[in-house]
Amino acid sequence: MQRMTILIIVILLIVGNLFAETLEETIEDLSGKAAEGYVGPIVSAFGTNLNGGWYHKAPKSKFLHIDIEFGIVFMGTTFPDDVKDFDVNGNFRFTEVQADSLTKNFSDSPELQEALMEAIMQQDFEVGIHGPTIIGSADEEIVIDFPEQEITVEYEVAGQTIETTETIDSLLIHTGVSGILEDMPMLPLGAPQLSVGTLYGTKLIARYLPPMDLGEELGEFSYTGLGIQHNPKAWIFLPIPVDVSASFFTQHMELGNYISARANAFGINVSKQFGFRMLNITPYAGMMLENSVMEFTYDYVIGENPISGEPMEQNVNFEIEGENNSRLTIGTSLRLGVFNLNADYNIGSYNSFTAGFAVGF
Repeated sequence: MQRMTILIIVILLIVGNLFAETLEETIEDLSGKAAEGYVGPIVSAFGTNLNGGWYHKAPKSKFLHIDIEFGIVFMGTTFPDDVKDFDVNGNFRFTEVQADSLTKNFSDSPELQEALMEAIMQQDFEVGIHGPTIIGSADEEIVIDFPEQEITVEYEVAGQTIETTETIDSLLIHTGVSGILEDMPMLPLGAPQLSVGTLYGTKLIARYLPPMDLGEELGEFSYTGLGIQHNPKAWIFLPIPVDVSASFFTQHMELGNYISARANAFGINVSKQFGFRMLNITPYAGMMLENSVMEFTYDYVIGENPISGEPMEQNVNFEIEGENNSRLTIGTSLRLGVFNLNADYNIGSYNSFTAGFAVGF
């Protein structure tokens, strides 16, 4: 069991480290609504994964029943076809290179162009943004549609201060950001899971990874989750032919000061065991309401300060809610001695598969 835990942690940290580092390098090239539109599908898929795989049966309605399992749960969420591109209107902060493209018509007057560039880099503009999301085409890139603007600036020429209002023509700005997960059919995730029951029809379920340092760039990774299932047949003495449970699950994940994710789910699960305690098959189903939120915090480098030479940065912070708000789960669990295997399919805004392997008694 200890070796299994170590293997799970190593796999999750290697995959998570590579993915997070690539995402961080890419999203730092975006600001405002561009960043939100770009990562939206991953947020929804990740939240769907987090809320999956928590159960493969309802607890027995007995006062005291030993039912302990430890194993690993695998989740995979597929991406709908309509989330490979996005098109929004929102605020965007232009970098030094992009501001240079917007003001190239004023290159005959370096002082004026520099003043216009500085004015552009110091404010957000309402623009149109469209292009591939993180799972979109790698051959396309996000484009910013800059509308015609009038900008008033002051600048000095030969010791004289000049104030002028200039018109910046409309222009399409290419960000260079394209889909980095174009060929990924689904977003995978795995987590170790421990369930302990049953006391008066109640079972506790936990997910936990000890805090791990992923290096100076990414910081510390931590992940915890807790769930509870309760079978009301323990106190409602009705001849119900299946095991029923009301369930609630919550979890939290952090990656340094860069990404924070929260997810919750609650609903009703049912199951029916056929066979014996150590040799059986158990179909199960459930209806859950859920939510997930992912928060991003990073520094968006606009350019270099012309006086100090230090990077000019804008702190970007935004939250995105996952699109999944409910799911229907249908699956089957197979018990072979001390081993338990299960698999299910989840239907929602984002469909997903989960599978589990556990050792229990």
